[in-house]
Amino acid sequence: MNNKDFLEQLILKVNPDLDDAGLEMMVSDAEPVLEEWVFTNIVSTLNESQRAELIKLTDNKEYKSWKAYEFLSTAIPHYEDFIKKVYEDFEKMYKENVKAFSK
Repeated sequence: MNNKDFLEQLILKVNPDLDDAGLEMMVSDAEPVLEEWVFTNIVSTLNESQRAELIKLTDNKEYKSWKAYEFLSTAIPHYEDFIKKVYEDFEKMYKENVKAFSK
């Protein structure tokens, strides 16, 4: 699932009556936050040399996302479980923030 689909589903869970325009606005506001969340979690898991390697892979004109995935899936043990938890934690944090702000 890509980030946009993930966010659309999450936002509609919290705001089921949201119209299309409101959903699109909320997704575009939340997308950079999610990207930062995922990136921060990944980078904090890597050691210094792994971070340098990831930067080298992604800071290249010929960047291919599958190369980054291939690298991360070997650098981070149980990468699929790790990334699933990152998204689950984001969802939990998002729901808690919505609840706190709606009081």
